[in-house]
Amino acid sequence: GGTVLVGGDWQGSGDVRQATQVTMEQGASIDASATDQGDGGKVVLWSDVHNADSVTRANGSIKAEAGPNGGDGGKIETSGHSLNVDGVGISAQSTNGKNGEWLLDPYNVFIMNDATTSGETLSAGTYTPSAAPSYIKSSDLNTALGSANVTVTTGSTSPGSSTGNIYVYDGLAWSANKLTLNAWNNIYVYFPINVTG
Repeated sequence: GGTVLVGGDWQGSGDVRQATQVTMEQGASIDASATDQGDGGKVVLWSDVHNADSVTRANGSIKAEAGPNGGDGGKIETSGHSLNVDGVGISAQSTNGKNGEWLLDPYNVFIMNDATTSGETLSAGTYTPSAAPSYIKSSDLNTALGSANVTVTTGSTSPGSSTGNIYVYDGLAWSANKLTLNAWNNIYVYFPINVTG
């Protein structure tokens, strides 16, 4: 698979100029999958996590799958100081190798199905992000875990009032792959996390 970089490189590395706002609309798709034999590619949707005004909205379909004749799944990252991945479709699967990874790297994360990002506004084609934390639907995580390992991490040098916590307010349950929650500060789990297989 190939490489698709939008707004920055993996976790802000390298010399790619970093965006303040990145928007992938619902219905849009990015596919960096291998087409024959080989590993899936790398897809990064990034806005500067150190800028309190930065927001990444990834609401489409992102794939970095291994080739049908062999290889490992690729790497997908959606990161920003504020992150909206409502309804995103993720796949970094491999049928003959190891599944790849989806990395989410905002500040302050709430995992819950009834969450909204109501503090954000859209006017005349311009998104204005709120200072609110990032919300990730547990249903989106459960679906993604069917075809990728998932890592949710928070940073340690946040501007503003974010404290680097992860809150699990809805149950998580899946039957394959690995979920990693890595908070700079605290992880609060209020509902069961169940994995089988």
